[in-house]
Amino acid sequence: MRMPAISAWCLSFLLVAGFCACDTVDKARMRIFGVHVCAPAEETAEWVIAQALAAASDPDEEHGWSAFQKMLHSSERTPAALRSWREGSWARMRRQASLYLDSSKCFNLVDFREMQGEVGFDYFVANRQREMPTPCSVYLDPNNNNLWRIKRCSL
Repeated sequence: MRMPAISAWCLSFLLVAGFCACDTVDKARMRIFGVHVCAPAEETAEWVIAQALAAASDPDEEHGWSAFQKMLHSSERTPAALRSWREGSWARMRRQASLYLDSSKCFNLVDFREMQGEVGFDYFVANRQREMPTPCSVYLDPNNNNLWRIKRCSL
């Protein structure tokens, strides 16, 4: 009896992912299919990225900036760091937020990298106009009840 092509492909994928020491099945699945994020659980790393994109999409720039600052890691909340965010990354994020969000305000994660030394992840968010995904680094913040917060983000 012949296996349908899709079943054979799925079986091959699972075998390769299972034997590959460099990737987990979840990471391999994310790279191939991506993860569509619509309603992440509150205070997860994905939720923090969703909140940052929602803040950047807010038509009221001041309200959005206030909401975005709450998503920043405590190490990014010094006066100099906030000034740098406001003038650089935040301005770019406001211009480009629509490139990451679909009509339902959802986004796609296409890869991630676990950080060494600290508990954090670089997530790579799909951009609807460019082939290369954009990184956003989310770390646990020990000075903020160990909540996930953004340290670096190029959205």
